[in-house]
Amino acid sequence: MKILSGPASLELGKTIASNLDLPLLPIDFKYFYDGESYLRIDGSVKNEEIIIVQSTNPPQEKHLVELLLLSSKLQEMGAEKIIAVIPYLCYARADRCKIEGEVVSHKIILDLICHSGINSVLTLNVHNKEVYEQLNQDLEKYNLNVIPLLVDHLREMGSKDWFIIGPDEGIKDNVLDVAEGLNTSYAFMQKHRDPYTHQIELQDTGFECKDMDVLLIDDVITSGGTAIKAAELIMRKEPASVMFFSIHALSKPEVFEKLKNIGVTDIISTNTIPRTDISQIDVGSLISNFIEEKFL
Repeated sequence: MKILSGPASLELGKTIASNLDLPLLPIDFKYFYDGESYLRIDGSVKNEEIIIVQSTNPPQEKHLVELLLLSSKLQEMGAEKIIAVIPYLCYARADRCKIEGEVVSHKIILDLICHSGINSVLTLNVHNKEVYEQLNQDLEKYNLNVIPLLVDHLREMGSKDWFIIGPDEGIKDNVLDVAEGLNTSYAFMQKHRDPYTHQIELQDTGFECKDMDVLLIDDVITSGGTAIKAAELIMRKEPASVMFFSIHALSKPEVFEKLKNIGVTDIISTNTIPRTDISQIDVGSLISNFIEEKFL
């Protein structure tokens, strides 16, 4: 078995290869003036099982196409099995048709992945795990949960008595897992998203968090609309502090600045999408341990 780090996840791929003591396939890549990717795999893969590590964070289409190109080439070069580690799986939130004519992108992306020669997909905290598991039965799919890493991180921070809040019940499982892991209280807001304008409204459900250390959790942050409105609502209740955690942090740095200006004291995510402007929890060991148990 060998590891191939795609351009979007070079450091994570190196970490996984090091953890598992597996050879790392050299890759040569560059971007042409028109934005297209040049990719070359340097090394033998014939009759080998290959793990591609490539997140599909923004620019999603570029990183997705790179994944498809690499897997197709590995198949052409004679790889026996191709396992794709995709820490953040793009387009997974478009998982069902809400209004007539709407494209269900999640299914199409999984079809493309399957047709490119990939046999197995491993991702982390996909948006809707039930839909993910049901789609494309020809593809072996795994979905790892990073929440235990968050619980460990919070324990290491000290003895704060956290109050866990989710902006809606779509994040219910994650909130409950953190609350159970820390043996602490939790609450949910109610969220409505207009299917045409995609504007959101958050409703206060009457929870109290005055003088408490609040942890606001969401699975993905992009424009920050949900997180900002949720933080504003929480701040009106006079908490002692507010921390925001997002599993997949896709937003621009100015979104985090807005959260800090509202009064959010700490912002953390995982490194499914590597960035340097916020604290990140490393998922390398989680992925490595699963690969060792399942594939080695």
